[in-house]
Formats: sequence, structure tokens, C-alpha cells
Amino acid sequence: MSSTEILDSLQRLAQVLQVQRTLGGTLAGIAEAATSSIPGCDAASIAISIEGRPSTAAISARVALELDIVQYDTGDGPCLTSFRDTSTLRLDLVEAGHRFPHFAVAARRAGVRSVMSVPAVWQGAVVATLNLYSRTGPFDASAESIGAVLGAQVAMAVSRSPEFAAALGVVEHAQRKADDRADMDLATGLLMINEACTAEQAEGLLRHAAHTDERTIVEIAQRIIREHLRVR
Repeated sequence: MSSTEILDSLQRLAQVLQVQRTLGGTLAGIAEAATSSIPGCDAASIAISIEGRPSTAAISARVALELDIVQYDTGDGPCLTSFRDTSTLRLDLVEAGHRFPHFAVAARRAGVRSVMSVPAVWQGAVVATLNLYSRTGPFDASAESIGAVLGAQVAMAVSRSPEFAAALGVVEHAQRKADDRADMDLATGLLMINEACTAEQAEGLLRHAAHTDERTIVEIAQRIIREHLRVR
């Protein structure tokens, strides 16, 4: 494939991204663009992270999904390693056989000769991987360069989606609740020691102080912790 053909494919991708309004449609467009623009790519998939676990969200051919599933079932493979290590993996079947024997067996049966997994990184975290499969031979450096461009498109698409924002909001809310609970537990423990009271009585003191000072219980707990640290 010439540089002009590659550029044409990327321009078509840009047009797809402009009209797509759903994450699924956008990722499907990127997967198709990978197959048409990356030399030697016969199938592509995009796996996104859902509650810390990868799940295939788009494919250009069924074989990509089948090989993704092999990795999920065995807990190992190029896609999962790219997720964990935040690095691009470019392997032929011999190399894959040494590192991922179960995956290599499945790839050989499917007629796949090489694989490349590209991490889609957003704010330092891998939110997805672009997984490329070839039946003709190993991917080269130019394929990796185009894959990196498409991986960046995947990261932007995922990060801008309402689904991702909602999931991120849930995680942040859960973390805030956990932090608040930890502050309340610590303040309760400090009151039990300082006031020689039970946990129930300490919680009552927190509620009373919150009502009197017109603050939340969490704010009172954090104030108690700060005062304790100053005394120390």
C-alpha cells in the first residue's frame, strides 16, 4: 500500500468520525480503517476497559473476536499484555508461541501469522487496545506508526464518550465515598480513645457536632483528624 493510499484511508476515517455519534459506531469505523490502511492487516478489533476488564467493542472480521476471546479465557495474550504494560506488542507466530502458547495455537488454527496490539492511552491509563491480525506476514514499523495514530483516535473516542464519562464518574464517586468512610472511621476511633467511649457513642458525638456546627459529619471527622495531627 502506498503512502497516498494510506493517507486516503485516514482521510476516510476522519469523515467517519465526523458523522458517527455513538462510541460503538466510531470504534467500528476505526477497526475498518485499520484493516484498510495498515499494510498486512486482515482483521482488527478494539477492546475497551470495563470496570478494569477488557471487552471487545468493535471488530472488522470475526476472527479478531475469536482470538480476543481466547485471550480473555486464558488470561494471557498480546491484547492483555498491552493493557497491563502500556506498550505496543508486535509479534510473529514464533515469538507469540514462546510468550503466549495458548494464543499461538488458536492463531495458527485461524491462519493468523502475526499480531500487533496497540494501547490507547488517556491521561496515563490504557482505556482500550487496538488489536491487529495478519494472515500474510509480520507487521513492520510503518504498520506500527499507523497503528499508533489509530490508537490515539481510539483513546480520544473512548474518553469523549458519555459511557466513559459516566463510568469514570461512578468510579470517582465510589472512591470519594470510600475516602469519606475512612475519615469517619478514623475520627470515630480517635474519639473512642480521647473520650473513653464506645463506637456508638463516638458516632453520636460526630452527629451532634455536625448538627451544632452546621457541618457534614465528614467535615467534622476531617477536622478531628487535622486537630489530632497538629497535637502530634
